[in-house]
Amino acid sequence: NKQHLFQISYKSKSIIAISDTHGGQRKLNIPACDILIHCGDACNDGDESESQDFFEWFALQKSTFKIFVAGNHDLMFDLEPEMAMKMVPSNVLYLDNKKVVLFGVSFYSVPARPWLHSSPTIQHDVDFLLTHGPAHSVLDFNIGCKTMQLFVEKQKPVYHLFGHIHQTQGFTFNNRNTQFVNIGTFSPQY
Repeated sequence: NKQHLFQISYKSKSIIAISDTHGGQRKLNIPACDILIHCGDACNDGDESESQDFFEWFALQKSTFKIFVAGNHDLMFDLEPEMAMKMVPSNVLYLDNKKVVLFGVSFYSVPARPWLHSSPTIQHDVDFLLTHGPAHSVLDFNIGCKTMQLFVEKQKPVYHLFGHIHQTQGFTFNNRNTQFVNIGTFSPQY
């Protein structure tokens, strides 16, 4: 399978973002960076052993900060949220419906796994919007979230990073305000 690593320098900080590793994270060679992001679907089945294996690997990556956003295959975060939260290593930031600022760069995540169930509160000055699923009409094979589309239009993040749609992994789309990037890393063989 072809692998994609989204890598940029933003405000003089190196950022790498991946998504949709589906249990194959140990095949990746992630370079050292300031901020490493995973936008969900770390697992296939989302069970405890798969989640534990992913977080053990993720915690060891050479980055100053690590951010994790759950995907629809990371079932523990929806079905057993307390257990899932206990599995998140202390050096990993789990972002879900909140904002964090690292090195002067703001990251905000809303729970689009793959769709939002309610409209998020507007946050100001968001550099990176991190979700698992895409907004409607953006690299989404016409199945993206319409609520997310409205939110992105109002919020105007500099980047919207997401995965979920394997057919558009590695693709980008720019509008006047936002660069949309499907950061899917590789697809499992279904």
